[in-house]
Amino acid sequence: MSFESYTQAIDFLMQKKEISIEDSFDLSKYCSYLLRNSEKEGRDLVIRIHDSWNLLPESTKPIWNDITESAGLYPYVNPEYLSKSGLLRYEYHKSRFLQGVYLHEEQQQLSVELQSKRSLVVSAPTSFGKSLLIEEVIASQLYKQIVVIQPTLALLDETRKKLLKYKDSYKVVVSTSQEPDEEKGNIFLFTGERVVEYDKFSQIDFFVIDEFYKLSIDRDDDRAIALNQAFHRLLKFTNKFYLLGPMIKNIPVNFKNKFELTWFPTEFATVAVDEINNTVEGKHKATEKKELKKLNLFNYLISQNEQTIIYCSAPNRTTNLALEFLQFLKENAISINNPFLEENSDVVEWIEENINDSWSLNEALEYGVAFHHGAVPRHLGSTIVDCFNNGSVQWLFCTSTLIEGVNTSAKNVVLFDKKKGPKPIDFFDYKNIAGRSGRMRQHFVGNVIRFEDQPEQMELIVDIPLFNQEEAPLEILIGLEDEEIEDKAKPRLENFNSLPDDLKEVIKLNSGISIEAQMAIVDKIESNLNFYHSQLAWKSLPNNFDNLSTVIDLCWDTLTGPGDKTYIDGIGRLSARWLTSFTFSYINLKSISAVINSYINNDFWIKKIPDRQKRIDTATYSILHITRHWFDYKLPKWLNVISNLQEYVFKKNNLSHGNYSFLSSSIENGFLHPNIAALSEYDIPLSAIRKLEKYINRDRTPEMNIINLNQLSDEELESNNLLRYEIAKIRNAF
Repeated sequence: MSFESYTQAIDFLMQKKEISIEDSFDLSKYCSYLLRNSEKEGRDLVIRIHDSWNLLPESTKPIWNDITESAGLYPYVNPEYLSKSGLLRYEYHKSRFLQGVYLHEEQQQLSVELQSKRSLVVSAPTSFGKSLLIEEVIASQLYKQIVVIQPTLALLDETRKKLLKYKDSYKVVVSTSQEPDEEKGNIFLFTGERVVEYDKFSQIDFFVIDEFYKLSIDRDDDRAIALNQAFHRLLKFTNKFYLLGPMIKNIPVNFKNKFELTWFPTEFATVAVDEINNTVEGKHKATEKKELKKLNLFNYLISQNEQTIIYCSAPNRTTNLALEFLQFLKENAISINNPFLEENSDVVEWIEENINDSWSLNEALEYGVAFHHGAVPRHLGSTIVDCFNNGSVQWLFCTSTLIEGVNTSAKNVVLFDKKKGPKPIDFFDYKNIAGRSGRMRQHFVGNVIRFEDQPEQMELIVDIPLFNQEEAPLEILIGLEDEEIEDKAKPRLENFNSLPDDLKEVIKLNSGISIEAQMAIVDKIESNLNFYHSQLAWKSLPNNFDNLSTVIDLCWDTLTGPGDKTYIDGIGRLSARWLTSFTFSYINLKSISAVINSYINNDFWIKKIPDRQKRIDTATYSILHITRHWFDYKLPKWLNVISNLQEYVFKKNNLSHGNYSFLSSSIENGFLHPNIAALSEYDIPLSAIRKLEKYINRDRTPEMNIINLNQLSDEELESNNLLRYEIAKIRNAF
């Protein structure tokens, strides 16, 4: 048959169980036409042909192989079908540094740019393979000192595991307590905050910022200031960089002009995506529509044999929806035919011992159901992703922490909610979610199933405050040298410059924290000096609950952002009082599982949530959320901020002052010495670290300690009460 439109060709492929020689020829002619006149559609059709490769007549496969080559999709090319000239072109696209890897046409262009030591800013779809070029630069050993900034610790850990193969040439630095190697190269895998905090850089030759659109203040990301500060700091070392992200229309002109960089926006994709609308039709009451939508989702999930990622708006929502689906499977006696389920047993055993033996995630994993969000412990989150990638988890309910934070993908991605936290998702977020469907060479075509309408299309222009200082936050401007500040920005700094020098230094020390908020805290302390001195002038640990409560109260109304005052089912909205209560319990018990159990068995909580299972799930979620969101970073940062500010005020008034650095470090490191806790950066649970503390030397590097731990036999590790899960984490750490 003759093909007259792209849509007609796609419909033909979707309906066919076998393709005749004549239809294959006609389709190849039309695809060649598209590649000349509408390259994106032509390439998409080639990808879909590979999804239907087994339906093609054998005699037409060499033709399609040539068309695949002409589309630039060299990873999909079969060299057996190529002519001599085709083989030469194919070998040209073979990576010089990654064994057995062939780059597609545009990857090869960018590889040449990077190997020529040109700076590169790339906007490309998720399936483009932008991250592969990071590894290629490292494998080439073109640079000795490299910084890679990624937005989440989970993504950094994933990158660390990929780069372990280069440990003979590079030391991989993942913690701010680690020293760089003085002989071989160093790869610093950091978030923006850690780049700002790290004080051991001597030289940087090249740096990478993944998801560089997060530099834009317009995205309302509370980490944008720290990322801009990190960017500024690295630019002082080198102007050789690689910035990558998706769906970006443009970057500031003065940024382009200042550096000899290549700006490379592209829509080149290596997978095709089908969007399927599954919204509830007709007029319904809100509660009825909500239930119909949920039922439609559950029926869809059990109708699919492939693994599916389900995007939800928030951690609480994700957990509840996953557990409701679990209940649906049980009530309807749905048989789970997953041969890999037994592989989840080690994870379940660890959860039972270290979190709670009745947490509903345990039972969910036994059915191939899991949830992934910011409240899940980091090593457990990475294990859940591994379980999904290995097939032992079939249905993975997640928030944007998985979508933005881990390089995983599935045949099917469900957009169930239209929000990201409290805000509606925009077109950019939507495309980011959709980009997780499909996987090169595994799922040529991904499906995005929408239970909400697609957001309106938009174009993202990344506004980088360093190069648009008229709108830049003051917290960024105060970190610049005088000669770096543009004339139009200088009047905005007049109030800050009029402050006493010692106060300016304290404000700068509290990097990334609102100047206005810091001034408000100083004013508040000074307004009631005697009271605050009695509550704040403590060292090491607070003397009582009120000491800690006063510190957290000072921060709550000035430093909290939209994502901090979380609503938790059964508890309500998180408040300063609740946070103080949870923190004080943690200081006294020094164990997350002990805190969880104390709340489960507390008379107040028994009365508030009589149902024991709901109380277990609520307490577990609440404490884990507070641990990840507050204890792992934010609360230690707050403690240091107040510590610095109260020291300034009390010294100015000739009064004794407090020091909260011990408490800050203790909370952040799980009450372990920082050098010992640093092993958790290698995906080792704190539970295993505590059991093996006698074997760990705090004066050695984490790598040396892990090597020493791996010299212990499984029997020796088991004799120290390590679980199979913990032993596997140690074996895979380094």
